[in-house]
Amino acid sequence: MLLLTMPKRNVAIIIATLLLSLICYSKIPQNNYTRLYQRATAMLDARYVEKIDQRQLFQGAMNGMMATLDEHSVYMAPREYRGLDEVLNQEFGGLGIYIERIQESNEIRIITPALGSPALEEGLQAGDVIVRIGDRLTADLTIEESQKLMKGPAGEDVELTVRREGEDELLAFTVTRAIIQMASVRGYNRQADGQWKYRLPEEDEGIIYMQLVDFAARSAEEIKSILEAAQAQSSYRGIILDLRGNGGGLLNTAVDVCDLFINQQKIVSVRFRNTQQDRSYEGTAEATIDATTPMVILIDENSASASEITTACLQDNERVVVIGQRSYGKGSVQDVEILQAGDEEHAIKFTIAHFWRPDGQNIHRREPIEQADANAVWGVRPTEGYEVILTTEQQAANQQDRLRRFVIQPQRNETNSEPTAVPATSVEFDKESTKPNVDPHLQKAIEYLNQRDFAA
Repeated sequence: MLLLTMPKRNVAIIIATLLLSLICYSKIPQNNYTRLYQRATAMLDARYVEKIDQRQLFQGAMNGMMATLDEHSVYMAPREYRGLDEVLNQEFGGLGIYIERIQESNEIRIITPALGSPALEEGLQAGDVIVRIGDRLTADLTIEESQKLMKGPAGEDVELTVRREGEDELLAFTVTRAIIQMASVRGYNRQADGQWKYRLPEEDEGIIYMQLVDFAARSAEEIKSILEAAQAQSSYRGIILDLRGNGGGLLNTAVDVCDLFINQQKIVSVRFRNTQQDRSYEGTAEATIDATTPMVILIDENSASASEITTACLQDNERVVVIGQRSYGKGSVQDVEILQAGDEEHAIKFTIAHFWRPDGQNIHRREPIEQADANAVWGVRPTEGYEVILTTEQQAANQQDRLRRFVIQPQRNETNSEPTAVPATSVEFDKESTKPNVDPHLQKAIEYLNQRDFAA
């Protein structure tokens, strides 16, 4: 019998290593369900009647897993994660156009080019129909596939073939991608050069209007810059912060926005499963830019999360009057973790905490809105006497009005100094729709601020 032997010292080292490995292994939490998932996927891969797309199987499993949690915990495929990252960081590589699908032809139509974008500089206009991207017909592409072709590294050219109303032939454009910086704060209407005007028209120009569409990385800086510019230009007597339709964003941004309008007062407290992680946020005197000018926040049933943190904070600290409709009721905080798979970035967004407003209440609504108790504590309610419920028709009219004011109009025709006609998109540009829209929420805000000004 042949024996393989070794020095006793080496045997002792190996035995010690094995014991240490066994101890470490015993400390690792074992999840039998993980093993079952691996067995199931291996079995399906080997025996299912048709060849399986493992990526599709993985995404289905992730969606199912996250669906067992709360409605705000979700799996995000790489495209969805990139979209969220672009919104929150306010930049991406692309052409700088807002697009929509034309149902009749399945082609892509430009709602508006973005201010300062390469698309605007090259002459693309609202209402232009993109027929081809490179050699690909947009009618044969999904809107996501069209976006993927137009987005990408800065400095690369994208060939577009466009159909424009009033032109007999298709137009060809070569647009070079650039880093597009997206603003998260919009004004009431645009000036001739496309820049936002943040003062209301005519007799109400003493009121600053800001529509915050997302609580993104630079949102607080944008608001601060707008107010500083307004202060330097001339005085103003009121502020309207429009958070209608704002579904939230970054917690730190909500804190920073609140800090602009209050002094050293409580903003929000966040509570985790591990109570040692709990923390409270308070305002800082050096961050405050305007803690005294009369102010209104507009909210509706789609104002959620960071919008509710901001509204609840400023309402509880008696800094604002809240006008509109009861908010969504999302009093939870999510984290996003990247799941790297080769060069793909999948992600999961999951709830890690709940937040409490300064008065000690949590505004989270745990039931679907259809089942929610109208008398229960959830969401943020308008200030007493300032609830304004809109009809479906009024909501649609407000949306159209916002979109119409969002569009950058083509430059004036050099020969006759008349504005070039804007072709219709889903934003209605016909004569009937250009009549001033009556926005009941905004009108109520103006009335309140005018009363405050008169009382002063």
